[in-house]
Amino acid sequence: MNSVFLVVIAAMILIVVLLRFKVLIGPAILSGGLLIWLFESRSFEKLWIAFTETLTMQRTWDLLLCLYFVMCLEVELRKSGSLHGMVVTLRNIFSSNKVTLAFMPAFLGLLPSLGGARFSAPIVQEASDGIAVDDEQKSAINLWFRHIFEFSNPLMPGVILACGIANVSIGDLIDQVGWVTILCFVLGWIFLIIPLKITDPEKATNTQHDRTIDWKSLVLAFGPIVTSFLLIVAFNVQAALAMGLVVVAFIPLYFWFKRPISVKSVLT
Repeated sequence: MNSVFLVVIAAMILIVVLLRFKVLIGPAILSGGLLIWLFESRSFEKLWIAFTETLTMQRTWDLLLCLYFVMCLEVELRKSGSLHGMVVTLRNIFSSNKVTLAFMPAFLGLLPSLGGARFSAPIVQEASDGIAVDDEQKSAINLWFRHIFEFSNPLMPGVILACGIANVSIGDLIDQVGWVTILCFVLGWIFLIIPLKITDPEKATNTQHDRTIDWKSLVLAFGPIVTSFLLIVAFNVQAALAMGLVVVAFIPLYFWFKRPISVKSVLT
């Protein structure tokens, strides 16, 4: 057991080192897996079995298709102008893009989607306009605030599984550790958001005290998220299928709201 633990640690270290040398994350993770195989098996038969099982597992294709459709939806939101309109509206409501930087990843963290990070990343990118924040900080903000509800979201698969194993009700768990969500938001705000410097107040803050709400953008931006949430949670639809249905269903809505988009650019 100890040897396996050390091999896994070595594989993780290898992945981190390769990432630091700008190796793409896919080949880096594959290299870590091959290192484990090299120390623990060295059987080409087992390597082939692992390869074929990966290709035939439903989870593999659910993940790939879910991420693909999430990216399709991101293109829809961006090219229709809904993403920008939503960020501007939230800035008008809260007076600063800093709130959007924290609020939107947290909100999207409630969605038990395999592609959740891909959902919130373009919103963080859009909301960072006019604020001095580099790519590493954007990633940290996205990662941190997306996961603050891990302690209080009854829809999280990890929470459901942990409660089932420990024979503890989800309600009791949230009663005991739900406060950690508030703590994490406060810590994230103090260490990740407050230090950010606004370089362009015209883009990052509501300098004109404009309270205009772009309802079309809000509907077209939040609609797919809420619909995906309902399909996955209320109707137990697989994530990939739910995202695919949302992508297709919202295309005519963009045209109806006079936000035409290129279907080809969305799918490719």
